[in-house]
Amino acid sequence: MGMGGRRFTVVVAVGVLAGVLAGCSSGGSEDAKGGVGASSSAVTGGATAGGTAAASAAGAASPAGSAAASVPAGGAGVTGSAAPPVAAVPSADLETALLDDKVVGQVLPDARAMAGWQEEKRKVDTADHSVTCTAAAPCAGKPLSGSVRFSSGDLVTRFLVETLPSRDAAKSRAKETYASYPVGPFKKVEAPALGSESQAFVGPLADGDGVSIVVRSGTVVASVTTEGGPVDPAAARRFAVMLVNRIEQAQAGKVPDAGLGAA
Repeated sequence: MGMGGRRFTVVVAVGVLAGVLAGCSSGGSEDAKGGVGASSSAVTGGATAGGTAAASAAGAASPAGSAAASVPAGGAGVTGSAAPPVAAVPSADLETALLDDKVVGQVLPDARAMAGWQEEKRKVDTADHSVTCTAAAPCAGKPLSGSVRFSSGDLVTRFLVETLPSRDAAKSRAKETYASYPVGPFKKVEAPALGSESQAFVGPLADGDGVSIVVRSGTVVASVTTEGGPVDPAAARRFAVMLVNRIEQAQAGKVPDAGLGAA
């Protein structure tokens, strides 16, 4: 190759790298979404080896357990005056379906992930809430619903996960959930995108005014609500980032372990 050809190749390579870095720094663009789910013995809706590579790439772009910049009032296990590092925003749109109650139970944050918070209620049941899943009566191969509630003083945080058999079913469910909020005193608020798609709302909840963030991550629709203290969308988003990271870990065939603190 002549000198002119080598110079042209270098220019093209630099341009491509600059474009990739710009996409990463923006927290994930629409073009970055649409990854294929990874195969796993713990999850259903199997995927190809190409899907495993895509999920691994998504995991590398969104390190599990990294912390967002905002720290909720009341503390959440992060100490020191310096702000924790900003979490990479999960943005994969994986096809993997989480239809195993054991996996859904792992996706829900636990005491380790919610350091400084007290777990109060935890439940995994079928999507129609007709059967509560237990070790003696597992619920595998069907859409599921999981929820857990944590408190810290007067503050309350709730996590809800609904698993669907496909992305299309999850998209329809997300639209239904979005539509349920604007009714009455709730109002939609502007917030950076999260997961495959998301919307944030502010309004009165059971323990006072609070924030609710609804997220779809591939085949899963999830929500995080915070209430009982000052209305703080940034704090609610921090919990939502953690939850979506845990969902994506499960979709990639990994044991979810993302938490609020730095990895």
